[in-house]
Amino acid sequence: MTKFDENLYNSSLKALTEANVPIEIAVAASKVVAKDEAGLPDFGRTAQDQEDVKKAMRHYWAGQPDTEEGQK
Repeated sequence: MTKFDENLYNSSLKALTEANVPIEIAVAASKVVAKDEAGLPDFGRTAQDQEDVKKAMRHYWAGQPDTEEGQK
């Protein structure tokens, strides 16, 4: 059974929302990383989990001014 890491969830959520990732996307991605299992392929993430994290990262990088994504 996957253990939910509350500290990791809170840290992820804070970092994403401070980077202006929409809250619903930040919550979904943070729930995924909080239950990652390092010893499993893809950290044990489902296809939907992977998509949730990718979506959050697209928003995150788009908000970074010193990246190609953030300059669009």
